[in-house]
Amino acid sequence: MIQDFKLTKEDKIFILLFAGLILLYVLPMLIANCPYNDDFSRILKGNSWDDDGRLLPSIIVRFLVHSTSIFDPAPLPLIMSVPIFTFGGFMIKRLFIDVDSPYISAIIAMGFVFNPYLVRLFVYQLDSIGLSLSLVLLIIPFTLAASESSKKKISYYAKCILCIFLSMNSYQASLGFFMSLAVIELVHSVYKNQFNGIFKTLLSRVIQLVVAFTAYKLFLKLFFIANIARRAVNAKTLNFSDDSISAFFDNCQRMISAIFDSLSQQQTIILAVLLIISILFVVNLYKKNITAANISTSSKTALLLIVLAPLIIFAFSFVHMAFLKGSSRIMLQVLTSFSGLTAFLLLVPSWAIKNKKILCWLIVPVMLSAYGFSYIAGNLVKIEYDFQQPTISSIVSEINDTLPDNRTRLYYSGHLPRSNYFKRIIKIFPMVSELDTNTPWGFKYRLPYLGCALAKENYQDIDLKPLKTKIDTATLPIINSSYYYNLYKYNSDLLLIFK
Repeated sequence: MIQDFKLTKEDKIFILLFAGLILLYVLPMLIANCPYNDDFSRILKGNSWDDDGRLLPSIIVRFLVHSTSIFDPAPLPLIMSVPIFTFGGFMIKRLFIDVDSPYISAIIAMGFVFNPYLVRLFVYQLDSIGLSLSLVLLIIPFTLAASESSKKKISYYAKCILCIFLSMNSYQASLGFFMSLAVIELVHSVYKNQFNGIFKTLLSRVIQLVVAFTAYKLFLKLFFIANIARRAVNAKTLNFSDDSISAFFDNCQRMISAIFDSLSQQQTIILAVLLIISILFVVNLYKKNITAANISTSSKTALLLIVLAPLIIFAFSFVHMAFLKGSSRIMLQVLTSFSGLTAFLLLVPSWAIKNKKILCWLIVPVMLSAYGFSYIAGNLVKIEYDFQQPTISSIVSEINDTLPDNRTRLYYSGHLPRSNYFKRIIKIFPMVSELDTNTPWGFKYRLPYLGCALAKENYQDIDLKPLKTKIDTATLPIINSSYYYNLYKYNSDLLLIFK
């Protein structure tokens, strides 16, 4: 446990280097500086994260924009995530990294940020504070020292539970990261031959999680919270029944399949190599440290758990999402808890490999590969934004030329075009196919954002909400026909059909 945060010279070097690495990692998103789907919605409607039950980022952004509504302070939220992640990286270093070089330690500590699904979420300009806080808050309980004193024990549990509670108020999907850290803590204790109270500590983590989760669910039931956190309140978990158990395992199978299908070949190879190293390490750790330890046979049997640690941590990446009821499709971008696995896979080499040169030869290519994906993701968002902008600007100009009034509606069908670059990228990185930059609901916010004269509530996606009468476009007056779309006059309204 961390009891003293006094900074040494090496700590200061680590902090500066880690902050620099994080800044370079998010730099492509900072350079792109493009609103993306939810960002447009928040900017134009003033929507906060209250509806999702993520009240902490709502409060912070409201403070930043001097208002109870939400405006656009980008890229400040992403910039603010750099020191937040840096604090998290420093805690990871103090907790689990024994390498004396601050340079190598900084790369290893980046493991919890190198989660490729986290990059997928960085493209949201305004969500970065919530994402970074949700992960870093879950690290703090592991830095707090437990005490045998009753008063101090209550204080200790209260602080741990509060951190988890606040994390859930930042981004609920990160919850699995906490139990991943609990397993990492268990493996690290075995690695350090610290067996005293090892099961008690693990049980303590489970209790903290259960109490914090219960507190959050009760918090959502408060009438003044339930009225604003509607989506979080309405989220249902599976019941205990034969059908629910079948649904749970089906959700797990779909999630595992989606994870492996979403990664590039290089990402899969890198993760596989690191996973094999971690499995070999925990097996050897059991043989070397546990079998020789002066503990009971039952404890040695129970500690067989660490042999499964890599797979258990992988399961915590998604298993909490599999408990949700009524999920129609797998949402890969919510896998912030995958940070537990990436953190573990970079920590293990630092425990297993004592030769610094060999360690560098392993982790530096992993880091560079992760940076490559980050820059591709950031550049892709910018390229798609620039590619679609002329089309949207043309549509805005043509709509405004019809001199619409406050009652004029725009009915639209289909998706915005995607660039050939995007189509090339998704063949290598299937994960980014979920970057729905061309989605219809995002499109309806981009039109008023670029000056469309129609009232922002006068847009209707007729694929999602079909009209009662069938439309024969052949009989409609056409305003403009282009390579990507047709714009028609439809009675006193307008009809836009993407080809």
